[in-house]
Amino acid sequence: MKNGWFSSNSSDKWRVFYGIVPLILLCVGIPSLNHVANEWSSLGLRMQSRWERILDLIGDDSFYLYVYGMNVWNIILYWSVGLTYLMVETCTWPKWLQLCKIQPTAVIDKKRLYSLITANLFNQFFVAVPFSILGYYVLKFQGTSPSIRELPTFLRLFTTFAILIPIQEVLAYYTHRMFHHRLLYKWTHKLHHEWTAPIALSSYYNHPLDHLIGNILPSTLGLSLTNAHFFTSWLWLTWATLRTLSDHSGYHVLPFPSPRRHDFHHLKFTECFGVWGPLDYLHGTETLFRASLLASTETTKKNH
Repeated sequence: MKNGWFSSNSSDKWRVFYGIVPLILLCVGIPSLNHVANEWSSLGLRMQSRWERILDLIGDDSFYLYVYGMNVWNIILYWSVGLTYLMVETCTWPKWLQLCKIQPTAVIDKKRLYSLITANLFNQFFVAVPFSILGYYVLKFQGTSPSIRELPTFLRLFTTFAILIPIQEVLAYYTHRMFHHRLLYKWTHKLHHEWTAPIALSSYYNHPLDHLIGNILPSTLGLSLTNAHFFTSWLWLTWATLRTLSDHSGYHVLPFPSPRRHDFHHLKFTECFGVWGPLDYLHGTETLFRASLLASTETTKKNH
């Protein structure tokens, strides 16, 4: 028996364990997976029920939802968050939030707020609203829009988001670089770059053509290409609005990537054109930005 199971020179004694351990994991895992699947299913049913109650309350007319509902929501979200950032910036309160400021010495020129606000309102009412009406009729022409009353599955929702992100990055990067071309920059995108230290409300401070092609299209074209549900569109555009407010705010507060990248773009003009960064890395348009981060890190280490 010494050469059998109890032999220290035999590897056979572990083979049973190699077979038993996956079996145990499988036995434990299957009920766990079933439990997770059941929880997701239950959550989906609850969300569907609440969604139907909301539609019963506000109505399910697709034109009103896509045009009026989406624009009213975007305007309320944009101005409530943007004005909050402006209050923080002008009142320098709360004090702890100033520690999150990217350019601590930057001060808002209050004389420029009137032109900032009017440009924002013009782009929201005379660019975004007409575009949403056009977009609605494009969806109607396609005739493939999912039923508004039936929410997409979680898998469909996550898959759509996974497709929307690279579409946004590609369109935002190349349209942004296009507006930095010398033939376009002076009479379009230069307006946006008047704010070398941007604030949240400078997000829509653009020439109308720049706002349409550089801001709206990268965030919305993917929705049409993926045949996104209205609920998915609402979530995505809410995220996109909060993200651009964060990128221009000058504060790293919201749970998004640091606005330092886009802040650097407003400071130097020639780098960091994308939303996420991979195309900047691919085209070498973040070299100075990475060098500045490295220098900042080294300075911090020396001070400590």
